[in-house]
Amino acid sequence: MLSHKQIWAAIDTLAARNGLSPSGLARRAGLDPTTFNPSKRFGGDGRPRWPSTESLSKILQATGESLETLMEVLLGLAPTGPRAAPLAQDGRMVPIAGFSDANQQAAFDPTGRPSSPMWDSLLFPDPKEKNLFALEINSDDLTPYYRSGDILIVAPVQAIRRGDRVLVRQTSGALQLFLMDRQNPSAFDFHALTPPHETVHLERTKIDWVARVMWVSQ
Repeated sequence: MLSHKQIWAAIDTLAARNGLSPSGLARRAGLDPTTFNPSKRFGGDGRPRWPSTESLSKILQATGESLETLMEVLLGLAPTGPRAAPLAQDGRMVPIAGFSDANQQAAFDPTGRPSSPMWDSLLFPDPKEKNLFALEINSDDLTPYYRSGDILIVAPVQAIRRGDRVLVRQTSGALQLFLMDRQNPSAFDFHALTPPHETVHLERTKIDWVARVMWVSQ
């Protein structure tokens, strides 16, 4: 008999195989984005909630995965086929959260690493980079650079150069995406990604950290 934990782990695995967070998978399947969130897996009384067969069917339709693949994942068998191989052999799990959720003060620890239970996991096919995390864009405010549903992979330890797209966390906890312009010992200058693309000047004392956006799925 399949357990509650196995069912939800299989959904997480199918999301990861397709480069999606659980909320991204739900959205692609035409469901409410919170349908597969960890907070929805148990009721308020602590009783386990199970995904419906309709939800599982919509997942398979949305991802193009087969029923056989779903059963392999449920039973813990190794994935087969060329599509699964790169992720199975070379991927690593990275934390992922919605962009608006990550704006919370407690989302990161003092070193800039994800530190809240809100973070899910995403399988990213790059075993070399360290300390990566992912953010899912949940609005169209940054069109045409980023659209709702895009996933950004952020590399906190990579060197930042002029022209890079960067994620900036201010001391207030606010996250913003900019185009890097220049920096000096006391401040940064960025270009806004939205019209009129003005220059934004921020003193270093107002910034916790600046990280490079190294990859985006669109």
